[in-house]
Amino acid sequence: MSLVVGIPTAVVDLVQKGLLQRAFHDGLFPALQYRSEAMFEEWEANTGSEIFETRAGLLPAVTTPLVAGTDPVPAEVAYEQWSAVLEQYANAIDTNMPSSTVAQANLFLRNIKTLGLNAGQSINRVARNALFKSYLSGQTVLTAVTAVPDLTLRVASLNGFRDVIVPGTNVRPAPVNPAVPLPIALGASLSITANVVGVIPDDSNDLDGPGTLVLSAPIGSVIPVRSAVVSTFAPTVIRASGGVSVDNIGAGDTLVLQQVITASGVLRDNNVPPHDDGFYHAHISGSSNTQLFADPVFQRLNQSLPEHVIYKEGFVGTISGVMFFLNTEAPKTTNVGSLTSTALSGMYGKDIGAEVVNGTGVKIGRVLITGKGSLYERALDENKYISEAGVTGKVGEFDVVNNGLQVVTERIRLVLRSPMDRLQQKVSAAWSISTSFPVPSDITASTGPQRFKRAIILEHAL
Repeated sequence: MSLVVGIPTAVVDLVQKGLLQRAFHDGLFPALQYRSEAMFEEWEANTGSEIFETRAGLLPAVTTPLVAGTDPVPAEVAYEQWSAVLEQYANAIDTNMPSSTVAQANLFLRNIKTLGLNAGQSINRVARNALFKSYLSGQTVLTAVTAVPDLTLRVASLNGFRDVIVPGTNVRPAPVNPAVPLPIALGASLSITANVVGVIPDDSNDLDGPGTLVLSAPIGSVIPVRSAVVSTFAPTVIRASGGVSVDNIGAGDTLVLQQVITASGVLRDNNVPPHDDGFYHAHISGSSNTQLFADPVFQRLNQSLPEHVIYKEGFVGTISGVMFFLNTEAPKTTNVGSLTSTALSGMYGKDIGAEVVNGTGVKIGRVLITGKGSLYERALDENKYISEAGVTGKVGEFDVVNNGLQVVTERIRLVLRSPMDRLQQKVSAAWSISTSFPVPSDITASTGPQRFKRAIILEHAL
């Protein structure tokens, strides 16, 4: 039989010309875990496309008695806000039904499953990127040497330097400007201070990417390229090597158990509650998990337990109040979007707003440890988009299983459009979701200046 003109070349070999196995086999697919961290809240209709959430800070504890005959001085409550911005995400596949009919298996149904996998992975990445962008914000490196009179700094990332909340000054994040500057520290020991009053991105399509920080006064020093630049409000990052930037990580600085224990202690000191299961959650890649098993401290802890489930399964499980989840979507050079060269061997990953390769060429591995309330999902029921005109086709939901595992596709809409071509042979299938993943801030909490406190990132060499 001859083929209909216009069939994609990728489909031609699926048309049965000889004896082929009449089934599609599942390909390799990552575990999707990050979206599960989000606490879901429904976005009510007719409330606009942006919602501001408000948190009240605590009043300082009173430990001094009143002087007899005096009234207490009224205290002022500090507030802060963060926003949820509703965005729509979607993808589609067209299926030529004559070619599907003569293929060795139902191509249309396989395309639906492929769409479901794409939807689950895409929204999981959106959730992941929101967490990593927030908890890697406010820390970068210089991409050019500075001179004494310079009023600008060239940096590898503007993530965390574009807006600021100063408790007692502004409630809602404000773009950095002379009236609301962002204090920073820089240099090998962060001994040099400055104020950022403006930012200039290199790429207007990536506002968090490489760019220029505008200062309120000359820098006053000569500072070498790849020196650290850190916001006063930067979240806590725990590096295997210590240090103040990714460039302090050498090839031998692998993940160690002490990083996990330290992170757990910091979260507790910040009064961050664990998740409902009683544990903090650590999202760890297979490579990071392997490094942890090579840590001498971890080995000594388990040296008399060769039959323990940890060694039988080759996975940490729970330790120091932290429950581990094997997450193959952990950021690395192959899954963080487009890469941009920064300085020396550094490479910036667009999706997470940070470098994934440091200045000496070391690839950076990252483990995310979260507490309760570190991420929210606010989604709109897209059935509200349907008007009185009805639907040309069908609208439903995905139910996708891949390699025996259920793929997370809650609240993602499946749209099957009736054929619109003249011969009614091309069926369009699409997925769509209108959602947001706001990361709440806690800058008014008295436990430290960090803007985000409910998660911690561990950095090490891959």
